[in-house]
Amino acid sequence: MKKIMQGIGFLLIIFALADFGLSYMGYNLTPFLPDGISRFSPIIIGLIGGALVKADWK
Repeated sequence: MKKIMQGIGFLLIIFALADFGLSYMGYNLTPFLPDGISRFSPIIIGLIGGALVKADWK
């Protein structure tokens, strides 16, 4: 279970980095979110991914 959750966490972090980088090129990877939330989606997704990686799964 630990490795699966850490893998999901790493995928979320990679997605957050891609979302952040592509936003400068004009691509929105989270068009389903409202504009106010979509602006902060890389931060939110990255924090969730980081929490999954750091969590003590048993």
